[in-house]
Amino acid sequence: MTGSKARAHAAAPNSGTSGSGKKRVAAPVTSRRTPYLQGQIDGLCGLYAIVNAFQLLFPGNFTDDDAWELMVTLCEAIAQKFPAVIWKGAGVEDVVNLFKAAESYSHETKHLKGTIAVTRPFANRRVERAQDFWAELSAWLDAGQRSGERRLALIGIGYPDNHWTLVTQIGQRSVSFFDSWELKRLALRQFTVSDDVAKCNGGMHKLDTRQTFLIARKAAPSLRR
Repeated sequence: MTGSKARAHAAAPNSGTSGSGKKRVAAPVTSRRTPYLQGQIDGLCGLYAIVNAFQLLFPGNFTDDDAWELMVTLCEAIAQKFPAVIWKGAGVEDVVNLFKAAESYSHETKHLKGTIAVTRPFANRRVERAQDFWAELSAWLDAGQRSGERRLALIGIGYPDNHWTLVTQIGQRSVSFFDSWELKRLALRQFTVSDDVAKCNGGMHKLDTRQTFLIARKAAPSLRR
């Protein structure tokens, strides 16, 4: 999806090979508290959302260098879509391919000490009311908290945003995000599953519920019993 608002640029990685060919100093292993931000005029929110998901799912293990490597992996996974994806954004099938690459990356990157599992329970279902969608998604996130499993949801917001974003928590009145646009929180009543309602009511956002990806952190294969 493409972004319709201007945002700050993401920070450059702290290690690896610089443009001059010199080796950068490795970044310390720390847990970021802010999301990586997409550029001001690009449509790469889908790729940034997946990178940001990793930093939330693997706190302390996922470094700036890992973020750089994962972004390269994601770009290579949909290389045939460049350069148009930069301004058009990633579609649903693109995100499916991006998650396949991200799952492989999580298996190959041993120091993460875990992998990701991605499901799409809403892909073939029609949701009649936004509140039903939020209730089901909230129950899934809450179940993860009770079991100690880290969980996130990547959702697609249609009109007027055309944006991929990460849902971290759903309360009684609002939903919280970890977002490459710096979107923090919106009221649940600001969402609808109707294009017409979104277009006729200022401040409303269209939920594309079928574009929902549920992401859970799983133990690394060697640590599973």
